[in-house]
Amino acid sequence: MGSLKEAVVRPAVQGAIVSFAASTVKSITEPMLEKAFDRLFPPTPQQLKLVGADPAGHLDNMPPAVIANEFSEAVYGKPLDKSEKLKAQQVIHYGFGAVVGAAYGVATANCPAIGRGLGIPAGLALYGTTHATLLPLFGVQQPPWKMPLSAVCWEATSHAVFGATLEIGLRLLRGRKL
Repeated sequence: MGSLKEAVVRPAVQGAIVSFAASTVKSITEPMLEKAFDRLFPPTPQQLKLVGADPAGHLDNMPPAVIANEFSEAVYGKPLDKSEKLKAQQVIHYGFGAVVGAAYGVATANCPAIGRGLGIPAGLALYGTTHATLLPLFGVQQPPWKMPLSAVCWEATSHAVFGATLEIGLRLLRGRKL
C-alpha cells in the first residue's frame, strides 16, 4: 500500500488543478451546445425563464447564481445585484469543479477503471447527481422532465465535456495513454 501522499494528496491536487481547465472548456463549449440544442429542440419563451434553462439570455438565472443570491438574502438580508451574482457564480462553479476534480483525481489514481469511457460517464454522473437530482431536491431547479429538452441535452453534454477534459488532463499529467 502506498503512502497517504501518493494515494490521496497528490492525486487530489492533480485533479483540483486539472479541473480548472475542465471547467473552462465546459464554459467555453456551453454557448455552442446551447445554440445547437436550441435549434434541434426549440424551447418556448416560458421555458427559457426556468432556472438553468437559458444561460445565453439569463446567465444570472443559472443555479450557482440563484444559490448565491438565496444565501445573500438569508444571511445578509439583501439580494445580490447582477454583477455580484455573476462573480459568485464563477467562484461556486470553479470551486465545486475543484472539489469534484480532487475526488475524481483520487478515485482514478487508486482505481484507473473509473476513467474508462474517457471520463464521459463520470461527467454524465455529475450531471445526474447535481442538475437531475440535488438541485431539484433542494428546489433550486426543476427536474429534467420539467426542463426544456434542449437544456437537458446541452447541460448533460457540457458535463460530459467536463468529465472528458478532466480525464484527458489527468492522463497527460500522469503520463498515461489517452
